[in-house]
Amino acid sequence: YLKAIVPLLALFFGCMLIGEDVESQTMPFVLTRPIPRSAYVLGRYLAYVVVTAGVLVPSVFFTFIGCTALANFSFSSANLMLMLHYDLVAMLGLMAYGAFTMFLGATTKRPIVFGIIFLIPWQRLALRIPGYVDFATIEKYMNIMLPVLPAQRDNPALREVVSGITKQEVLISPLAAGITLIVVSVVFVVLTQLAVRWREFSQAKAMAG
Repeated sequence: YLKAIVPLLALFFGCMLIGEDVESQTMPFVLTRPIPRSAYVLGRYLAYVVVTAGVLVPSVFFTFIGCTALANFSFSSANLMLMLHYDLVAMLGLMAYGAFTMFLGATTKRPIVFGIIFLIPWQRLALRIPGYVDFATIEKYMNIMLPVLPAQRDNPALREVVSGITKQEVLISPLAAGITLIVVSVVFVVLTQLAVRWREFSQAKAMAG
């Protein structure tokens, strides 16, 4: 969910929020409506959050139900809280990825291409490069917020082996990671509003005329 479905949902829906109107040359007609451009962008983004939440949260819940029915996984309050923890991480990731891809749709002609480059090769590469490069990815903050499972809590032998073949991680707290994802979402929504406000869409206007 967190490494594949969340980015793909954001890529599919986010790039279309503004990019669909730009590509179909209907943006000039949309902008003639008596509403602020910022409200148009914010309304689209909030609709994206609601729709993707409606897709993701029930699917995670039914996966949880399947695990309790078909595997040795009890339907307890602790495990239910664990599921809600994953839902929270997924939703924050959807918000950040969606704001970023919406910005790409408002500012580039090929938002899906740029989105795929960022979501797949760039994030995979940045998460493996030593140093602070991985802070320029969304997935790092999602990984930090993930719950620590019992099998991961304390295994000195495994930790010693892994430390010899992986880079040194520069970590922040889960709370700081969550705040960062919210800030990323807000920043890209604002940047999208500014892009829609300042962009002339001259090509769309010329073709529409």
